[in-house]
Parts: sequence; C-alpha cells; structure tokens
Amino acid sequence: MKRRSFILMLLSAIGSFIGVVGNLFRIQVLEGKKYRELSERNYERERYLYPPRGDIYDRNGVKLAYDVPKYVLVLDAYRLGKEELKKTLENLKELFGIEIDKRKVLKGGFEPQVVKEELTPKELEIYYENKEILPGVFIEVIPKRVYPYGELASHILGYVGYPNERDFKRIKKEIGSKSFVGKMGIERVFDEKLLGELGKERVMVNAIGGIVKVLERREPKKGNSVKLTIDYRFQKIVEEVFKESGHPAGAVILLKASTGEVLALASFPNFNPNKVYEEWKSLVKNPLKPLFNRAIRGLYPPASVFKVPMAFATLSAKIRSPWEKVFCPGYYELGDRKFYCWRRWGHGKVDLIKSLSESCDVYYYTAGYKLGPTKIRYYAKRFSYGERIPFELPVRKGFIPTPRWKLRRFKEPWYDGDTVNMSIGQGFVLSNLMEQTLMMMGIANNGVIYKPTLLKEILDDKGNVIFRNKREVWKAVYGSLEHFALIKRGLRDAVRKGTAKLAFSRIVDIAGKTGTAEVFFKNKRKIKKKYKKMRKKLPWKYRNHAWFVGFAPYRDPKFVIGVFVEHGESGGKTAAPIARKILERIYIEKLHKEL
Repeated sequence: MKRRSFILMLLSAIGSFIGVVGNLFRIQVLEGKKYRELSERNYERERYLYPPRGDIYDRNGVKLAYDVPKYVLVLDAYRLGKEELKKTLENLKELFGIEIDKRKVLKGGFEPQVVKEELTPKELEIYYENKEILPGVFIEVIPKRVYPYGELASHILGYVGYPNERDFKRIKKEIGSKSFVGKMGIERVFDEKLLGELGKERVMVNAIGGIVKVLERREPKKGNSVKLTIDYRFQKIVEEVFKESGHPAGAVILLKASTGEVLALASFPNFNPNKVYEEWKSLVKNPLKPLFNRAIRGLYPPASVFKVPMAFATLSAKIRSPWEKVFCPGYYELGDRKFYCWRRWGHGKVDLIKSLSESCDVYYYTAGYKLGPTKIRYYAKRFSYGERIPFELPVRKGFIPTPRWKLRRFKEPWYDGDTVNMSIGQGFVLSNLMEQTLMMMGIANNGVIYKPTLLKEILDDKGNVIFRNKREVWKAVYGSLEHFALIKRGLRDAVRKGTAKLAFSRIVDIAGKTGTAEVFFKNKRKIKKKYKKMRKKLPWKYRNHAWFVGFAPYRDPKFVIGVFVEHGESGGKTAAPIARKILERIYIEKLHKEL
C-alpha cells in the first residue's frame, strides 16, 4: 500500500516537472521572440499626481466650490512606433469615437496628452476590456472643479482652466499641464493658496501602458481652502430679486456697515462656471457680456448719487448753512446758458434736507459753481471716488476730471458749465458701484469707511485656520456729526416722501439716494424726437442708467446696499424697488439677526 502511494506521488511530481519544463520551452523557445520584445519595451514613466484644489466656502461653511475625481484618457504617442501609433488611433476611433490627428499628437511634445476628458463608467469599462489593443493609452485621475450652485456668485468665484504660457510665468509654484488654475475671480486671486502641491510618481510601465512596478512616489497635497465673507443666502436673495425684476443687465453690492465685509456681490447677466468652456462662444458673442463684472469694473456717470458727497462738501466748505434756502425756478442761469433741473417747473425754496430728498439740481449747480472743480474733486476723493480701492478682486478706478486733464485731452479750457455738470455727477465724471456704495458707508458710519473685503479666513488642508482677516479702516472723513446727521435725515426723507419713495418699507427703515445717469450717443435729440413722435419707448441701449445707494436700518445701519440697473431709465422707478425687496427679504427671513 505504501509502495503504491509512493509510485503515485512520484508520477505526479514527474508530470508537474514535465509541465513546467514544457511551459518554459514554450515561453523561451516557441514564443521567446514575442516576450523578449515585450520585456524590452517596458519603460519608466514619470508622471505628476495632481492635488485637489482647496475648497471655497461662504461665511457659514457652505461649500461654493470643491474638487471631485475625474478620469481622463491619456496617450503617450512618443512611446509607440509609426504602425503601432496608427493602429492605436484607429482603435481609439472605433472604441470611443475619437478623431485624433496624428500630426497634432506628435506636435504636442513628449508629455502624454489627454485625448478624452471625463470618462463615463461605461467608457472606463470599455478601456479595461480592450487595453491590450491600446498600447501607450492609459487612465489618469485628475481633479475636476465643481460649483454646486451653478450661476450663483459666479463673478465672485470665477472659474478655472488648464494653464497657458502666461499662467506658467505667473504662478511661482510648480504646476503641470493638467493642473487647473484660476482664470477669474477668487479662483485667480487666491490661485497659489488654492493650488496645493503636485505629487510625483516614477513607475515601470509595460507595452500596453500597465504599471509593472512603482519605483518612486511623492504624494500630492491638497491646497488651502478659502472662507469668504459672503453669505450664500444673502447672495441667493440678491440674485433672485434682480432676476425677478426683469432687467437684463446691472449689479448689486451688499456690505456689512460695521466691518466692510461683502455679504453679496452680483453682476448681471451672470454665467455658469461649470459650463464656461462648453458655452464659451455664446458667452463671448453675447452683447450683454456675461463675463464682465459690472459691480467693480463698469464705469458710468454717478448722477444724482454724487449729490451726497456734494452736500457734505457744501457744509464742510461753509458754502451755505444747512438751513439756508435756494430758490429753484427749474433752471440755473449761467451767462447766456440755462442748466435745467430735472423738474422743469422747479422745486421752489430748497434747503439741504429738501435738496437731497427731492434731488434738486439747481441747489447743487449753485453750490458746485462756488466750490469749483478742485474742491469738488478733493471732497469726492475723500469719499473714495476716483481712488484705487483695496479689494481682493480688481476694481476699476473711477474718474474725476480736472481742468488740466481737459486741456490735455480735448485741447480746450475748462468752462464754468463743466463745473456745473460735474456738481450733479454728470459731464466727465465716471464711477463704479463699489465707489458709490463705499461713499454711502462713509455717511452711514459718520465718516468711517472700512476696507471692503471678501476674505474671512484661510484654512489649511486639515481645516485649521491659518489666517483670519481683521476689520480695517480705509478712510476717515472728518466732519461735524451734525452734518452727517442732516445728510442722513435728507436721505431718509428721500425714501419717505422724495425721489426714492419706491424704496420705502414698513418692514425695515431704509435711507438712500437715487440717480438717473444720462446716456450720451450720436444724434441724441434726433433719435429721441423720432421715438417720441412714434409714441414708442427709446430702444434699450439709448435709455438712461439707474442707481440707488442706501443703508438700513436708518437709526442703526447694519447694511449698505448699492443697486445699478443698466439702461434702467429711472433710479427711483427701477433701482429703488430692487433695493427695498432685497432688504425686506433679509428681514422677513430673519437673516439680519445672525449678523
């Protein structure tokens, strides 16, 4: 029995040995050439490991931008022979429907190139089932930026994209060709904070792109995260109210009066950062310029909102006392010219408070004429007009003209009429919504203008706070508290019974100033006359711009709000109601209590 078992074991061992020898013979002799070629074609490949960008949060920790993994199909063309590359390209076309120009692939340089973005689970399955016939093709996992709320806060957040030559020069950190870098907004401003650190991996790869062995690896590190001052809910209210108004273009800024923090900032029309490259052609061709940030980049005549700093200048320079009355017959005569008030039949006797509530042009024509362009400019700049505003996003500087500038620009002297126009925010004066809103903050805070900011905190990759922003006074406009109180009273009356009546609310006490900025175009009188005769409204592009800038509550300002409606015709009719609805919704939803 024992002998029989021994013989069976011996026969089994001999059979196994013959099998191993036979297999070795097949590999080394019969198929030796094939495996020798495959072995020789193993090669080392060094690749970047892309880190997730840091997240962007609102002030309460709501995620506004974050990364998710994205699977991309990559081709390493320079590792393939001519025939092999040709066959691979044919297989890619058959399996994935990808049309690839061989010449373009080879011109792309030695680094592997992405041939298909964001593979679906089905496409991943197709790749792994057919990887043997796709030499030089492999899968890479790179981060994809996601903006969960679509268009919300798009002009604040901006968007990301692959780097170009300028980005490689601009960014001091090491980045790869598939790194996502900021192209606009907070994504660009805090690019180096958000980017993180690239990892690297050196691997042994076989002929079909499979990893044989990891030779060296350095892990990527996620970027720092940024917490903003904006509140997702405030931003949503602002955007919903403006869109409900039906106006195609404009902007809104909502500031916290006691700190300068931006609670909401929106420009219209906006865009979806998730689809920028898909919709690029339509975005660029759109005449309303959705990528343009009207809140901080658009320059327009400040119109009657400019009367607020003019009122302060009138009192501070002692042009007249607040109770001194000026008679407004509906025009101001200067030499042989008449400068008309917006109310052609006049306002009668007007003091400072009434001049603000009724927005009397004649009151400011006379004050501006006495002040002169140099003093007007001095007081305007104290309230932020024509100044370079320190802000995370680039603010386009407004413009306050001077006689010297006019002589250089137009080869003409400065006329008294230029001063008169300047005094009501028309003529050559240009401003943006941020300047107008900061000016109103100065009035609400009795002369204190805080540095506007979007940044609350910076967090490291583990969520620890590494930087916390602090409140900072940017400008202090020194003046009598009585003067500020009188101006605020005039702004409250403007809402209660004046030009801003449509901003009046029984829910929250609002004070503010409207403005209607003239739009200048060729043959203005002729075109206006033509449409008047036809009893039709002027086309949208010829209509005046509309402003409302104010604060609330009147007695204890918590919010400063600026609304601009491009070609909105009238500040009182279009911009004021938008401001009222925004502030009312904040109070109805009790969001003001959280501040």
